[in-house]
Amino acid sequence: MTLLRFEQPLMTQHYSQPSTQAPASAGSPDDYLPGMPYRHYKGGAYAIAGLGRIESDLSQVVVYEAMRDRSQLWVRPLDVFSQSVDTPQGPQPRFAPDWPAALDCLDFLPRAAVLQVLACYDAPYRRYHDRQHVLEMFAVAQARGLALTPAQALAVLFHDAVYVPGCEHNEAASAALIETMAQGVDTAAMSLAARIVMDTCGHRASTPESALVLDLDLYRLAAPAADFDAYTRAVFEENRTLLANRSGLAGDALYAGFMQRRIAFLQALAQRPQLFLSPAFSDCEAPARANIARMAAGG
Repeated sequence: MTLLRFEQPLMTQHYSQPSTQAPASAGSPDDYLPGMPYRHYKGGAYAIAGLGRIESDLSQVVVYEAMRDRSQLWVRPLDVFSQSVDTPQGPQPRFAPDWPAALDCLDFLPRAAVLQVLACYDAPYRRYHDRQHVLEMFAVAQARGLALTPAQALAVLFHDAVYVPGCEHNEAASAALIETMAQGVDTAAMSLAARIVMDTCGHRASTPESALVLDLDLYRLAAPAADFDAYTRAVFEENRTLLANRSGLAGDALYAGFMQRRIAFLQALAQRPQLFLSPAFSDCEAPARANIARMAAGG
């Protein structure tokens, strides 16, 4: 759901197609797809950037990034990356694939396709509508024991796949992307998923299947106060440049202008009888309204 709106539409983002080439040795073809998450045996989280070769001997290497600091790329020989190491608990893989269990509801799609869509969320300007947000939606559904249908799972995956601050066509572009990137999926499921994505534009359910996805999308409104404030700051950072260019403001005045817009948007949303549409999220209603009221009061 777009949390701050402006008048003029902007260009949509470009995304890259990850390679599906399998490594010559250890692992399955899916193991080294760009974006594939891994966990180091000491606990660190990493993601594959790709495979490469050493120029001098053409030996294969794995290029990867640490999720705690994505500004650097790391390189290890493929056989070292995939080997086991001895630990007090016994032999363990040095790096083990760490595909989130919350994404099991997307098993009707190839992992390469899921990673391609998730890559759409990684543009540097995305501070709120990013990969973390969409993965969190899947994790919340799993934690609450909510079984997503294929159409709902597709809608969660694609709902912000195209996101440009200030653009009024993000949801339509994201919905249109489903048919392009979800190969082999039932046509009816894709059509329903696109409809749900369009419902996130105004947070109004045109079909019963939309309610759960809309509630997952708004879940952060019910976050603890400190997290809610951090999300507000992320929305500001995502829109900072656009708002500065269009308003001519800077510094504290720019942030005040942003907050005025955000408070107005959330207060309008709070005028509805219900923020959360499904019984599974009834416990989120009060904390979400408390966060909105606190923000409006300057707290």
